[in-house]
Amino acid sequence: MQAIVFANRNGNELTPLDQHYCPALLPVANKALVEYTLEDLASAGVTNVKMVISHDAIKIESKIGNGEQWGLNIDYFLSKPEEHVNSVLSRMSIDKTAQALVVRGDMLRSPCLARFIEFSRLMPSKFVHAKMAQRNPAMMMLPAGWKHNQLLNWPLETTEVDHTNSVAQVLHGECFYIDSLAAYVAASDYVINSQDFCVKGRTINTKQPQSCLVVEAQCQLPDLSEIDVFGAIGEYTKVSSKAQLSQGIVVGEYCFIEDSQIQNSIILPNTYVGPQLSVENKIISQDLIIDPQTNSWSKVEDQSLIAKSTQEATNYNGIFQRAVLMFLYILLSPLLISLFLGSLILKPKKPIVSETVINNEQQAVKAHKFNIDSPGFALLPQIWLVIKGDLNLFGASTKYQSKADDTTTYGVYGPVQLNFDESTPIEEVKMVEMEFEQSKKPLYLVNMLKKQFDKSNPAIEMKS
Repeated sequence: MQAIVFANRNGNELTPLDQHYCPALLPVANKALVEYTLEDLASAGVTNVKMVISHDAIKIESKIGNGEQWGLNIDYFLSKPEEHVNSVLSRMSIDKTAQALVVRGDMLRSPCLARFIEFSRLMPSKFVHAKMAQRNPAMMMLPAGWKHNQLLNWPLETTEVDHTNSVAQVLHGECFYIDSLAAYVAASDYVINSQDFCVKGRTINTKQPQSCLVVEAQCQLPDLSEIDVFGAIGEYTKVSSKAQLSQGIVVGEYCFIEDSQIQNSIILPNTYVGPQLSVENKIISQDLIIDPQTNSWSKVEDQSLIAKSTQEATNYNGIFQRAVLMFLYILLSPLLISLFLGSLILKPKKPIVSETVINNEQQAVKAHKFNIDSPGFALLPQIWLVIKGDLNLFGASTKYQSKADDTTTYGVYGPVQLNFDESTPIEEVKMVEMEFEQSKKPLYLVNMLKKQFDKSNPAIEMKS
């Protein structure tokens, strides 16, 4: 059976956590939110998954991969953020007579998909309207569900359904929409206290008799056998011997906790917590201290208190690429001179077009191009920015910079730079940019240019 998993929320309700995570990848007890749905699908016997993703496409695909670790075969389908389910399914060209499960993967529910699928198969002609804890658990079975797609649109609503040709199913368990910071904490607390979910790691003994502390590999921890603490600690995390952990805690991977007090709090991955800091009922994510009870937060500038715990690794492939491009740039110098002279002849007053762009380090730099119509040749001078490390060779257009997250990389060449102009609708630009970000960029551009070549014989044309 095929499942279609929607993971295209933008996460604005979770500000400021949306600076670092999309909802589908938000860690809940050190496991990405979407992983709980994938585990449930695998347990239900589903093998093929089509995952609908949006602006964090690269992050999701990098984290989830092809689904092999769950025994799934996952393909990806790009959508607009929070695009309506009916719109996405119509673009998928799905056989309307085929049986398929549609489910949201950017929320949390107790494992239930096996029961839902089994019940739905008993009455294939009827729409099964599921409810869990008096909420809409965001799942439906096709083809009977084609007329009820709105039940999966975000934000989710619990609406009544005409049961003339449908049947209700009440599923046992809890359902969390993760639509606020408080809901996120509630979901995390439920996972670490419930037997419904499998938390990664091994269990270690603490003074807490009713709950357990689950610890992943390569952690350095003090003796917690006499400490009243439970929860989950991610891999490669170090906790000082003088740190005081108490009650429910979740500490992510690659964290470093010094001589501080942590109580009933969530420390998200890659976070450093300095000495003599008292944290109670808070969320800490790198340089952010968040109070989910008051929905307030502050950014801490003092890195001795809290900070990002790791530094980015050196991009040796980028350095090698820049060295190769430097060599090619020198070889191309005769062509560059020829293009400049040609542009100078027809445009003596403005042979070079200059503009200020923001590079991948969020700094303003000058970009230059030849004043000719062929964008492939016009943009050649900007390869110097790649050699300097300001831009990538392939990436999103610097004309439409939004930096919605820190994964977007801007480059000299891309489908927008080579094919679009100022009259192109911004929605089309965004869709193409998202598709390009998750593609094999050189191959994507080759295929695009091949299509253009098939339409017309390309030539360098000077602007009149």
